[in-house]
Order: sequence, then structure tokens, then C-alpha cells
Amino acid sequence: MLLKFTVGNYKVFKEKNILDLRATSLSELSDHNTLQVGTNTLLKSAIIYGKNASGKSKLLNALEFMADFVIESAKDRQITDSIETDPFRLNQDNLKKASHFEVEFLLNETHYRYGFEVTQERVVKEWLLERPKTKEYPLFLRIEDEFQIDTKRFPEGKAKESWTRKNALFLSLVAQLNGQLSQEIIEWFSKLVFAHHFCDCEWHDDNVTERLLNTNGNSKYKKAILELLQKADIDINDIELIEFNEARSSKTGKSIQTPYGESLIYTYHKKYGVDNKALEEVPFNLYEDESAGTIRFFNLIGIILEALENGEVVLLDEIDGRLHTLLSKAIVLLFNSEKNRKAQFIFTTHDTNLLNKDLFRRDQIYFIEKDRYGAANTYALSDFKINDQKVRKDADYESNYLKGKYGAIPFINNF
Repeated sequence: MLLKFTVGNYKVFKEKNILDLRATSLSELSDHNTLQVGTNTLLKSAIIYGKNASGKSKLLNALEFMADFVIESAKDRQITDSIETDPFRLNQDNLKKASHFEVEFLLNETHYRYGFEVTQERVVKEWLLERPKTKEYPLFLRIEDEFQIDTKRFPEGKAKESWTRKNALFLSLVAQLNGQLSQEIIEWFSKLVFAHHFCDCEWHDDNVTERLLNTNGNSKYKKAILELLQKADIDINDIELIEFNEARSSKTGKSIQTPYGESLIYTYHKKYGVDNKALEEVPFNLYEDESAGTIRFFNLIGIILEALENGEVVLLDEIDGRLHTLLSKAIVLLFNSEKNRKAQFIFTTHDTNLLNKDLFRRDQIYFIEKDRYGAANTYALSDFKINDQKVRKDADYESNYLKGKYGAIPFINNF
């Protein structure tokens, strides 16, 4: 579970910006929109608003950069390779400073805080702290090539300091050398799902929904996928995965490849006669015949189902892309439901219909706005004040936002 993410001096973020998934003391929607994990009360979802080019996508990109660097930094990297960080470019001092990344998360119900600061040349700082109950203990601290390691609490890190390259993370190295806790933390990062890479309107060779359909006769997933398609009012009567296992031409004996690898997905629609009576089902090739919205929702379904089943953190840029507002709302309600016991959903959007007190608590609603110097600032509605007064839970969030009362909107001149 994700508790908190902090990023600073990265792309549009000059100073440290925070996305906090720990629920505040607000009372609204507590039964449906929060999760209780041990002593921690967490938010099941967070929605992020802001005008175009405000930094919404960059916030998700920052967490993705962190995850990728944690997973890959100790693999196939030479000491001369640069770190692909991107400091805030619109201030001369920031170009000389390190980028900051930190996450707080729950792993086996234990609270961890892990982070690092990097330039393009090296890891400047790195830290891992553990909070078994209320007190926080540093497992290791690193400043450039100097290390402090608690070998009782983090024995897997003992005597590994000299093996760590300046452009690699100590955590990643220890995981490579079979450190148990380090590997579990790497695994936590690997389960962050950046869904926008997999739910566009194209076929992907690692399509989650297709993988769930291909479960050797297990009808549970097919039933769930078809049910969600039908509940979305998409008039698909059935769905079928057709696999081509070493298909060969009977004439030449050569293997045959489909345009989509080794399988096709057919959707079936009812065909009607002149008297409007159903005659038969007509097969449609999903990626050639269905609408872009249907394809995007199909690709998203598998990610949703796995997240709810396995307790994954799903991050989606622009939920409203190709999807009707009511369908976006239905996805939000699925995550903000009592059925969801361990998954989290973080997404950006321009769809103000979702900015609704019946869907979200004030601490679930985030805005990102740039200042006059091009630096993005992230803030929650629960922290925002108008005339020194916090926003009330019975306020009309959508109307107030569009009127500019919360900021983070474009002020457009008459075209």
C-alpha cells in the first residue's frame, strides 16, 4: 500500500511536492473510500486536476522514474552511464541540485520510508527507514560513498558498501545479491501499475486482459470481463480468445503469424432479421472492428481485476480519454467500494463531473498549478482555504473549481 510520495527538483517540480494517501480525520465517505491496514487508515483513490501542462502527468512520471530506477539501477549499468533524471530547468540553481524522490509504504503491514537524491552523474543520498510500531529506525543511510548500516536490523547490507557504484542504488545492489527485504521492496515497486501504457487503443503483447482470458479453461475471468463490458452498456454478447499455436500453411508447411502475434480476440454481436428477431452472432475483430473507447476499456479491465484481486496500486493518466464520464464514474465507484479491500487507484483527469462530494472526500482531491516562474505546486482540497476558511464538505466542488475558486484552471482569452 502506498502511504505517501514526495518529489522535488524533477521536471516541473522545483520544490518538494507531496501526494499523500493517508486519510485525514475527515468523516465523509469513510466506510467506502478508506482502507484500514493495521493502525493505518488509507485512501483507496486519489483524483488529480489541473490545466493542460500543469504537471499532472509529470507527477505520475516522477513515481514511474523512481520505480524504474530502483528496479533497474543495479542491472546492466556501467559506471560511466548517466542517470536519466531531469531537474527543474527554469531556475539556474536547480540545475546544479539533486532530484529528490521518497515513498512511504506498507510492506507486510510494516511502515517503510525509502528515498534517494540523484544528479545525472551519481546517487547523492539514499536512505531506508523502518517503523515497526511508532518509532522509526534507519536501516541504512548513505551520503555519496559513505554508509551507515544497522547490521542487526538490515544484515543483508553488511559489507556491501564497496560493491555499490556511484550511479547505482544500494538497495538495488543488495537485492541483486539476494537480500530478502531488499528483494521484497523491489517487488513492491514492480507492482506499481502505470496503466496508461497498457490501456490505449492498440494491441500490446503484454495485455493483461488477454492474459486473463487465456487461463486454460478458467471461466472466472472471462465471465468477469464480459460482465464488465456488458455493464458498461457495450453491446457485446460474447468474447473469445483464439490462439494460433504453431499454425502452419497446409501448402507450404511454413508457420503463419497473425498481425497480433499468436492470438486474436473476437467479440460477438447479435444479428437481427427484418422482423428484428435475433438470428445469429456476428464475430468482430476487437482491434479492427470495435470503437477506440471499447478497446481502451477492454485493455483496462484486466488491470482493474488484477489490482482488486492482488492489492496493486494503479496509476492512470487521463481516465477520461475515450471513456464516457459515466463509465469513468463507474470505475471510480468500483475502487471506492466495500468490495475493494486492498487496491489503490490514482489518476489524472479533466472530467469535472467526477469532482463530486458523493464520489470523493476532500483529502482525495488534488490540484496541481504552476506559479509565474513555471514551478508546479500540488495541494489537496482538504488543505485549501478560501478567505482563511477550509472548504466545507457540502460545497459544490465542481462549480467552485470551474469558477476558479480552487485554482488550477486555465484562464483562456477569447480566441
